[in-house]
Amino acid sequence: MDESLNKALFQLQSQYQEASRQIQIVRTQAQARERDRKMTTLTLREIEALPRDPPVTCYRGVGRMLLDDPITVTSNRFVQESRNNIENTLKGKAKDVDDELNVLEKKHKYLESEMNTSQSSLRDLLQEVQRQQQS
Repeated sequence: MDESLNKALFQLQSQYQEASRQIQIVRTQAQARERDRKMTTLTLREIEALPRDPPVTCYRGVGRMLLDDPITVTSNRFVQESRNNIENTLKGKAKDVDDELNVLEKKHKYLESEMNTSQSSLRDLLQEVQRQQQS
């Protein structure tokens, strides 16, 4: 096998492996976004099921930090927030997650086509090498 075929074969293998690796990364990211969407949907459903009258006190987790805001703070880990703010935040987060999932799906399709192209090119190149060796 000559130098140019060797170089082309190596390049196509590298492209295929890189596309395969990127697809795995995209799948992992999509799974994480799906978990986020499920948690957001379930949380929103629970909050929407709470009675509106009398209003129920809602808290949002802020982790372990000190806040200097005039918001009521409970044990430095939760802040009291209006139900509407929490619902709006969750709806915004759900929309963002859906947008991210759409982007990841497009990226996945592109990477799959790139991987299929590399695989097809590899197959063609190997067939060409076999023909040359048989001649």
